[in-house]
Amino acid sequence: MNSHTSPVLTFKSSPEPLLSHMVHHVYHLVRCSNEVTYYQHALLPSLPRFIKTIYKKCRLSPAVLVVGLIYLERLKNNLPSEANGEYDTPYKLFLAAIIIATKYIEDHNAHALSIYKIVSPIYASKELNEMERSFLSVLKNNKHPILFL
Repeated sequence: MNSHTSPVLTFKSSPEPLLSHMVHHVYHLVRCSNEVTYYQHALLPSLPRFIKTIYKKCRLSPAVLVVGLIYLERLKNNLPSEANGEYDTPYKLFLAAIIIATKYIEDHNAHALSIYKIVSPIYASKELNEMERSFLSVLKNNKHPILFL
């Protein structure tokens, strides 16, 4: 292992249970509208397919998903109970959590950049940066340090 390689958590079986848990967790984090109101909403695949596609095409490690789940749980603890979202809010929360998790786990932005590239037909990098900043601003009020698990 060279100095630029991150530790890798591998599955002896399928990552499907972890992916399913991520889908369930993200989907139930905030009450969201079922109404497709913007053109980009219509471009989105189902949430399970979206998460699985990002995971596979970006070659994310299961560790990134686990850290992303921790960030999502911390976000949930800081959101008001009456928080609501738009149709694509679960997608945005997933992306923000995963981008932050990849930046935390890795010493380089390769996975974050591949996420940006894959979702670029739907979300511009400016939007992704805003998602990340918004997510971090909610986490900032957390009583636990953001970067230390």
